Amino acid sequence: MFCRKIPIISFLFVVGLSGQSIFNAYGLGLSKSFQHTSSAGASSIGLVPTFHPGVSLDNPATWSGLKFTYISGSYSNREMGIDANNSSNTGGGIEKIQFVIPIRDKYGFGLSIKPVNDHYSYFKTDSISFDFQGKTIQSNKVFRSGGGLMAGTVGLSLPLNEKMAFGLSLDRLFGSSRDEQSLILNDMHYRLFNIRTYSGSTINFNFAGQFFSNNKIMILGFAKVSMTGSPVSGTLYQFDVFEDRNQNFSYDQDDYPATAEVDTINISNIYAPNSFSLGFNVSFKNNMNIFTEFQLWNDEATNANYASIIKEQIGSKTHLGAGMVRFGNLDARSWQDRITLRLGSYKETYGLRYSGKTINENGISLGFGFKFAATGNQLDISYRKGSRSMEGGHKEIIKDFTIGLSLGDVWFLRRRAKQ
Repeated sequence: MFCRKIPIISFLFVVGLSGQSIFNAYGLGLSKSFQHTSSAGASSIGLVPTFHPGVSLDNPATWSGLKFTYISGSYSNREMGIDANNSSNTGGGIEKIQFVIPIRDKYGFGLSIKPVNDHYSYFKTDSISFDFQGKTIQSNKVFRSGGGLMAGTVGLSLPLNEKMAFGLSLDRLFGSSRDEQSLILNDMHYRLFNIRTYSGSTINFNFAGQFFSNNKIMILGFAKVSMTGSPVSGTLYQFDVFEDRNQNFSYDQDDYPATAEVDTINISNIYAPNSFSLGFNVSFKNNMNIFTEFQLWNDEATNANYASIIKEQIGSKTHLGAGMVRFGNLDARSWQDRITLRLGSYKETYGLRYSGKTINENGISLGFGFKFAATGNQLDISYRKGSRSMEGGHKEIIKDFTIGLSLGDVWFLRRRAKQ
């Protein structure tokens, strides 16, 4: 009877694809630091201006600085490689889709949808052979996970005074994931998997302010405080082991046994992120900007019984990044002068909750942006290369290519009086 529900549940966790990493198998996986292409090109977590002078599409407090309404989308293709054996895998997916409206040079309103974490992982054991009643059996195990959390966001920008602005955004967290363990005997898969659905919310407070300005430089400061509104909860579906005879990675009537038992368990308080971020940007007269950012992130969830493939969870993260951005000029006659150049580097440390071990990630990035058309359309491209490792574990090489397109339009302008 339950098998009728399989196609519906299977659809829930197909939210995109990403490069598969062993480290993504810890709990809900690694949280994403870079969303929009313009931020990724500078290794920015989205606080400081990277899209337009004074504006980050990831920071609602800066949206009033936009001259046009934008519909923006970013797509990423990622390659994950294991340094020890030169193996690699690739995957791609939507990073962010966003709609932002500046209103009367004072306010801003935006909507977006984006993935929150990386939960895609895949690894397998070496094959072993053994004799069973005169027959040679080849055996190995495969572990994989996919899906993850998504966020639908509503954001608002408000002025505090002439030099300071406030941004408020609400993230509605949703999505689903699947983790699977398979025993392979002579190419026949015996699968044991779990499916989880998620629901929760977070609230974010953003601040942007001008600290100093003269005819040569301008110093800007940015801050963000994120808190859990409703800890993520959901439903866990635990399937019995079955023989996947048609190799379609899910249970159906062609598999053995003809019916499979499944336990349905309500899970609560499995993810409750809180963070504090701080950034500074120095803007020079020639459109050159240098910046630095810092973030402390913690998961305050209290459900210790939650676990994915690896019986461990990500409990904390620190981020330190710096870079430079030279903005292009939309009104320039030469196309070369319309190009925005971005460079950045970062260091992140993830803390594991139970073992106390850390995952260390370092990387550099390069990005370009090109403005075209009268309404400030912008094509952004970024490339990031980094490494991720843990003491006593393996080392991964990350290569990430992201492309984004932002289309501008004119909204909320007064109509000219008829002559």
